Amino acid sequence: MKTDFRKLHLVIGAGGTRAFLTGMGAVTALRLSGLQNWATIGGVSGGSIPALFMAAGLSPIDLIDRLLDIDFRNLLRSSSDGVDEMEPGPRARHFFTRWMHRGALHTDRLGQVIDSIVKEWPENFWTMAVSDKSHVLFTSQGVFEYGFDGSYEQISEEPAPIGLAIRATCAIPGLLEAVHYKGRYLWDGGMSPFGGCPVDWVRRHFLAESDTIVRCRAIGKVEVRDDWVARLGRRLLCSGSNLVEAQSNSIADINIVPQVPEFSSLRFSLTPEQKKLGLFAGFRAACEELFANGILEGEHKLLAACGFDDLSRLARQHA
Repeated sequence: MKTDFRKLHLVIGAGGTRAFLTGMGAVTALRLSGLQNWATIGGVSGGSIPALFMAAGLSPIDLIDRLLDIDFRNLLRSSSDGVDEMEPGPRARHFFTRWMHRGALHTDRLGQVIDSIVKEWPENFWTMAVSDKSHVLFTSQGVFEYGFDGSYEQISEEPAPIGLAIRATCAIPGLLEAVHYKGRYLWDGGMSPFGGCPVDWVRRHFLAESDTIVRCRAIGKVEVRDDWVARLGRRLLCSGSNLVEAQSNSIADINIVPQVPEFSSLRFSLTPEQKKLGLFAGFRAACEELFANGILEGEHKLLAACGFDDLSRLARQHA
């Protein structure tokens, strides 16, 4: 794969905290490897956050320090706490619809933390959520809606608040509250018919050329169950629409596949050591794939053999 003149596209897939941890490790490796020529950097669900941090230009040591400091449990609160802060929308008529919209946990704190870390929308960052009838694409150039019936519309010429977009793409139906945006309820981008790591979305909508897509999607505990739940959620959300299941090709040109069998995607209580395990799994998987594709050369080859302490030292030198 030649990367000296082509602009690359990074896609980090869904997977809750597992995607966040391994994605943080992968983007740390990508930053340390010296790759800088990115046309787009994006992701869905838990993978959207490390993609955002990379697109925003945070240094590797910032990524590591923020990861170790975050208590995921503090980013969510029970929907029974206080007043429901969802934006007003059509009143649900059925318990199931209300449950899907409200969820068990609010994510307003997550949005506030994201907005405090990244204050302006990075130029090449994107994320995506789904409604019952469409994909909604968030970018620095505005917000775009791609209907399952083939329609297309720019629904905002201004970028949405970053925290709102991240909350929308992470909104697991029934667990994390849906996000109401311009008359639409939005849910987890991993529920898209393009799959949990929407490589074909980048090919179709960003016109990515061949040999330019870098994909990161972790494999963890109960992977088959997670995929089944995603497909079920997709069917429930999109029932009654003209949705056609995409023949999603999740294989990219560089495939980073961290394996963390210890982690389920919805594990929010994590010790610093568990966080290091997830981060380092993503880091090592990225290094090995970059090495296999001839991108890590010279002194950068040492990245693939370093331990966590070496990673922290290299990150501090790069800062």
